[in-house]
Amino acid sequence: MYKYASSLVSFLIFSIVINAAQAEISHIEVMALFKNKAMVSIDDEQHLLKVGEIAKLGVKLIEASSKYAVLEVNGERSKYNLGNRVRASYSKTLKKKVQIYRDGSNMFRTVGSINGYPVDFLVDTGATSVALNSAIAKRLGLQYKLKGEKTIVSTASGKALAYSISLDQVKIGEIMLRNIDAVVIEGNSPTTPLLGMSYLGRLKLNNENQYLELEEKY
Repeated sequence: MYKYASSLVSFLIFSIVINAAQAEISHIEVMALFKNKAMVSIDDEQHLLKVGEIAKLGVKLIEASSKYAVLEVNGERSKYNLGNRVRASYSKTLKKKVQIYRDGSNMFRTVGSINGYPVDFLVDTGATSVALNSAIAKRLGLQYKLKGEKTIVSTASGKALAYSISLDQVKIGEIMLRNIDAVVIEGNSPTTPLLGMSYLGRLKLNNENQYLELEEKY
């Protein structure tokens, strides 16, 4: 149980009862409000959320003050003043999953897309971001020299000039994520774009030996 000074907290503000698919009931209750924080109970499990954080069932705190909170549930945002009680229908969507199987060289390779253009990927959990060579970047129409930031990276051949950029979208199977950090490396390395942690880190990874399963977190 959390205890806070009464001058900082407004207790028992409002509750939302959400009717999910197949008669599943999810109960969300705002227990307390602070500046840029809120105590939210989801299925009787308490979460102290900061603005921007996402809790169970994908409930996201957008804004909070001592007077009101803005929550995003299933992509819909609502503002709640003190004393509000709201009932809303909510259909829990299934999380998308993608399975990537090992190839003959025991590596995880897959076909995806960058900004809507097809790309072959090599999964690399050791890479901090998506990485591709300058030739492929030009084929994809990426203005990496204009919009990117110069940096130096280490490759198998030594140090190389690269540009840090943000990709509008990267998609593998049915899982499409936006604003993915990437590096474009001058030259022909890597020969196959690397699917690094700037994409993978936003998903749940399940290594099933013969295949790697990617699953949406929310």
